[in-house]
Amino acid sequence: MIALLLAGMMFSLLIAPAAVAQNGSFLESLFRSIAEKKLQDELSKRETDRGGRPPAPAPRPGDFPAGPLGPPIPGNRPPIQPDRPRDDRRPDRPQTIRTNSREVGQFAELLIQMDRELASLKDELQDLSRRDAGIRALLPETYQVQALARTVLRQCDGANSLSLLRDPYRSLDQRWRELSFQVRSIPNRSDRLRSIVANCDQTGRKLSRLMKIEPQFDRHGLHDQMIIAATYMQALLDDVETARVPSDQAHDLVHRGRLLREAILEEADHAESVQYDEIVSRFTDFVARWQAYASELAMLRDPVLDRRLARIAQCGDQTYALLWMPPPPRPTPLPGPGYPSPGYPGPVYPGTGFPGGGFPGGGSNQGELSPRTRQTLMSDAASLEGSAEYFRADLKRYARYLSPDSYEREVLRGTDRLYELAKKLHEDLDRRQPLDRLQRTAAELAEVWESLSDEISHIDSHGLTGRRADSIKQRFEQMLPMVGSLSASLLPTR
Repeated sequence: MIALLLAGMMFSLLIAPAAVAQNGSFLESLFRSIAEKKLQDELSKRETDRGGRPPAPAPRPGDFPAGPLGPPIPGNRPPIQPDRPRDDRRPDRPQTIRTNSREVGQFAELLIQMDRELASLKDELQDLSRRDAGIRALLPETYQVQALARTVLRQCDGANSLSLLRDPYRSLDQRWRELSFQVRSIPNRSDRLRSIVANCDQTGRKLSRLMKIEPQFDRHGLHDQMIIAATYMQALLDDVETARVPSDQAHDLVHRGRLLREAILEEADHAESVQYDEIVSRFTDFVARWQAYASELAMLRDPVLDRRLARIAQCGDQTYALLWMPPPPRPTPLPGPGYPSPGYPGPVYPGTGFPGGGFPGGGSNQGELSPRTRQTLMSDAASLEGSAEYFRADLKRYARYLSPDSYEREVLRGTDRLYELAKKLHEDLDRRQPLDRLQRTAAELAEVWESLSDEISHIDSHGLTGRRADSIKQRFEQMLPMVGSLSASLLPTR
């Protein structure tokens, strides 16, 4: 077996420098666990869809979170439990990738490069979030994508064919495209942020070419969105015929509009079969033609036509979102609703909580969360509060089985505190408390979670076994994404 030694390249990525705050290490561990579980679930679902048997997870002792918080990836050899102090920052993936496949080696090198670029993106977003708290909404997904990249990298160790890595990489590719779209849609992006995203996009394209994977997008959704746009266009043409314009002008506008409508219908027919680059190019050309036509109609200042144009503009934005492309800058609108104004309800983009015109970076200051970010976090906190309450009730029901008494007291105390902090964070978000207060509560929540996770991971060694232990671990695991989202959005890490 040929050993691909990547230690020199990986060392700076895997060993957290002493200057990095403990919060960063906690978040990376947290999102590594989330990524592993999600990838395991996706692989099991794909195997089931193919008519096979879902792979059974093997036990994987190791760093926090352990047990139910760190489900293994099929084919990985369970690592030996290290005998080390708890605060030792151990790499969360192998420093040497062993493979006799040159292609797997190239794939691993590109993943390491992507990990480095994602780390730069995470740092840049964290810096920006100190000036604009609205950027914080992107941090959970950034942690998630980086953790998923590292999870896929660990699967390269011992792999001798790219075929075994194709499905895990598909998940990474789709998640990165969603994140890239969100970041590229931030208004007034800095040159550094543009450069970081462009570099990561380029690495993603190299990985996709190596894997022979076409860019993934929702072809059915794209087809449906174009049909909806064509329907609005027909209504627009009907309204043009009755608008207060000279008949010759109306006839010309209807004629040209009909040609554009047929063009978008033709694109819809091809949406199921054409390659990504081709459909992007053709749709971009169509938008240029449509904008010239729509500007001419907007000059008529007809409120009925303006409303039709606004609806079609929404369809265009949705189509760009499905293609993971930020919409191009709109022409400066004339007074009136010819184009969606900041107050006009815009589309909600896939994979985001931000409607058109409401992306992160929209002006929230350092001490405030944007209304949409606050709403998202309040939803996560409410879910965590409810889940923590159920978890506490379950654990108290089984408390008589736990031993020794000191373990029982420690676990119940941590469970009570987890619920209290989740409830407090929910209330503080609802009452629009300042960011520094939210951060203090989130920091205490993270500390309690980390301590409690250690206790829950080996609850089956303290008197609770079988289905009862599995039930407790599973319910605890269900809170992991909520804790991850709240921690990444609120905890200062640099």
